[in-house]
Amino acid sequence: MRKNVNILSFLMCFLLLFLQGCAFGDIDGLYREEAKTEITDSEETRAPEAKVENIVSANEMMTVEQEPEDERAMFENCYYYEQLSESQKEIYQQVYRSLLERNEVSVGTLLPEELDKIYTCVLNDHPEIFYTDSYICTTHSRNGTTVKLSFLGQYIYDEEECESRISRIEEEAKRILEGIPAGAGDFEKIKYIFDVLVNETEYNMDAEDNQNICSVFLGHESTCQGYAKATQYLLNKAGIYTTLVSGSVSGGSHAWNLVMSDGAWYYLDTTWGDVDYQSQQEDAVEKTVMPINYDYFLINSDRLYETHTPGKLVPLPDCVATADNYYIHEGLYLTGLDTAVLHDIFTRAYERGDTVVQFQCANEAVFEQVAGYLLEEQHIFDFVNTLDAVPYYDNPETDTFCFWL
Repeated sequence: MRKNVNILSFLMCFLLLFLQGCAFGDIDGLYREEAKTEITDSEETRAPEAKVENIVSANEMMTVEQEPEDERAMFENCYYYEQLSESQKEIYQQVYRSLLERNEVSVGTLLPEELDKIYTCVLNDHPEIFYTDSYICTTHSRNGTTVKLSFLGQYIYDEEECESRISRIEEEAKRILEGIPAGAGDFEKIKYIFDVLVNETEYNMDAEDNQNICSVFLGHESTCQGYAKATQYLLNKAGIYTTLVSGSVSGGSHAWNLVMSDGAWYYLDTTWGDVDYQSQQEDAVEKTVMPINYDYFLINSDRLYETHTPGKLVPLPDCVATADNYYIHEGLYLTGLDTAVLHDIFTRAYERGDTVVQFQCANEAVFEQVAGYLLEEQHIFDFVNTLDAVPYYDNPETDTFCFWL
């Protein structure tokens, strides 16, 4: 007589993973602080994205330097840069150079809000600029009229410490990237880097530097902002066009990635691939028990919008491709209750020596059909090599199943 299928005690705990956000604070990692200076004719106070100071300008105005065309080319594969107007691109370059050279520059805008946006765009495009967390925007005014804005980055580390960290990060990145299998295509490269980051990083809301890549590469613990920036950093080095996406999930602020794989855009959430994400929960599941979760590995916009809401900093593409989605690419996708496909999924897992089987259903109706067949009618025992209880979890949020073999 068949025994009942047991649901592991961590089922509900695991599902909480998809019902809350990172809840770690400001998604952009910017240190907000107001600074105000009395001026002769007027007074302005503002700090939504930066530290702000107001002073009376000198008589002369600095002109906006124009970048040679060959220098502009270095920004062509920067997603946020590409979404800006020509004038905003000039400001972007000024901010970028200023952050690298640690000097104050005049910028080609008189709007602090526009400077805020562009500073964020620079950081979103460049995870390697991990050493700034705010800036001073100086408003120069004459007779109550703003005539110039200048930008000066604020830095987490001094130059010597920064150089040391850059060297160690590059060593870690080289070690990881050297493990990419020879001849790997886009899907294989993305999966390899995704797996490495999940396996080598612990989710910890109290991790040092958890808003930048130092937390992942040097401390091996982070929050979603660190996971997403580290993913972006490695994938870009591997030749995969990737950027950062900031937004929200039901529990609060969150960050993930927009990735170009085999010529099509997809979304990728490395944080939600790591069971350590719910490590703040009671009865948290150890990484050695739970597998890597691929429910948010190269998904389209329809899947993403069920749980994620991107911010509106710049337009994002409508991701419609599905070929490189993990479950579809690996033949782990059910469009109906098909026992032949189920048999193939379990057989391949046993042949590879896997400890778990994961697969996804196309929609809620298929999910309910499969759940009824495998669980209520207990046909799961037609596919596993045991008559003992089979531990599993199912996630109706993503229409996925995971069975331990």
